[in-house]
Amino acid sequence: MRMGVLLAFLGIFSVPGKAQSQTQEERNKAVARSFFEEVLDQGHLEKYADSHASDFVAHAGDHDAGLMEDMAAAREERKALPDMHVTVNQVLAEGDSVLVYWRASGTNTGQGMGFPASGKRIAVPGMTIFRFRQGKISEEWSVFDMSSAMQQAGLCLPK
Repeated sequence: MRMGVLLAFLGIFSVPGKAQSQTQEERNKAVARSFFEEVLDQGHLEKYADSHASDFVAHAGDHDAGLMEDMAAAREERKALPDMHVTVNQVLAEGDSVLVYWRASGTNTGQGMGFPASGKRIAVPGMTIFRFRQGKISEEWSVFDMSSAMQQAGLCLPK
């Protein structure tokens, strides 16, 4: 009997820690999804900084970018593809990291990202890993095939 009471007591007090951890992961996933669906997909770039820490860093291939530079890149993408649509395919979370598997598509009717307007349709899948701190995106690593985007826009020949 005493063992049963002890196990029940331990079970009750060990669940909140696990539930709290899952809750934070779920909140982080919701912030990441909202960023992709509301900010990037719907073009509400004025809300960009709402989900990001002020000392945010985007780790790019050749350099790191701060929040302002990352926001400027998003504006350039929207200029190049004014009808850009971003679909979230899957969101996974573990600890303070969230992975988003996405697909961006649009028509290159504007000059942006160093692209002249080609009038061609572009669609590329990609993945982004966010690291969260205190409910905000603090770091980002993204990958997508820029070569494929340029080929689809008619700006370079296939390999």
